[in-house]
Amino acid sequence: MALQLNPYFSYFDKSFTESQTRNYILLLQLNVHGVELLIYNRERNKFIGAECFIFSEIDTVSQIPSYLGKILNYRPSFAYPYNEVILLYQSRYSTLIPKPLFSEKNKKEYLDFNQPYQEDCRIIVDNLKNNDAVNIYYIPHLIAEKTKELWPNAKILHFSTALIESLSISFKNKIEPKPLFVNIQNDCFDLVYFKENVLHYHNTFEYRTKEDFIYFLLITIDQLGLNPEDVNVHIMGNIDKTDHKYRMLVQYIKNFRFIERNDNFLYSYSLDELQSHKHFTLFNALQCE
Repeated sequence: MALQLNPYFSYFDKSFTESQTRNYILLLQLNVHGVELLIYNRERNKFIGAECFIFSEIDTVSQIPSYLGKILNYRPSFAYPYNEVILLYQSRYSTLIPKPLFSEKNKKEYLDFNQPYQEDCRIIVDNLKNNDAVNIYYIPHLIAEKTKELWPNAKILHFSTALIESLSISFKNKIEPKPLFVNIQNDCFDLVYFKENVLHYHNTFEYRTKEDFIYFLLITIDQLGLNPEDVNVHIMGNIDKTDHKYRMLVQYIKNFRFIERNDNFLYSYSLDELQSHKHFTLFNALQCE
């Protein structure tokens, strides 16, 4: 019997019906550590389901397709036909290029300039419509092929594309000086900074300890010409108030807060147990269409 992969968490509204998946949008966030998925009912403008599966004892991204297959043993509707599917591929490697400087024929050279070459991968280019830029990245052939096998209509985006675009849309009309956004992952974190509503900076930093984390954050704040005393830091991702990184923020950053849920969408009561800041990008990926 095939090994089952049980969910880390699973929340579904009583209105969710497996036979009605063609009326829903499936959103996924995939990385080497696991996959998170959301179910969105467009007719009701409402998120009605959320589930997460952790990939344990995984060594390389080449193992991810087999883990996706294991999930089907638990949730066959995972691969049912959906009205729309958006998959956010999360990796540390991507390169932003201003659109006026971008040439499709040179996309490999852009990646070679500041990203390690990755074998058995294809190059994908995302268009950041709200920031006049493109995002270039590798995705393993096996993952791209498995995605299209399960969901032929899937739209693949790099996680940082959705992160930057959703933040740009969510905050462009808010008058707030010096907003800095920090998205924390298991082994790295993303920094996004908008200056006068224009994307000014994005980077991803690897870290191993809480000291690494606060060092890279503080040195970037300094290099951007900002001050830890007055910069407004919005925190999201894999962090809560019991985290050692949170305590470092309390010690070194004066103004910071967890990012809030987007009120333009409705959310089933069944999702109330989810900490919205931990899943902000996935919840807002629909804004990138």
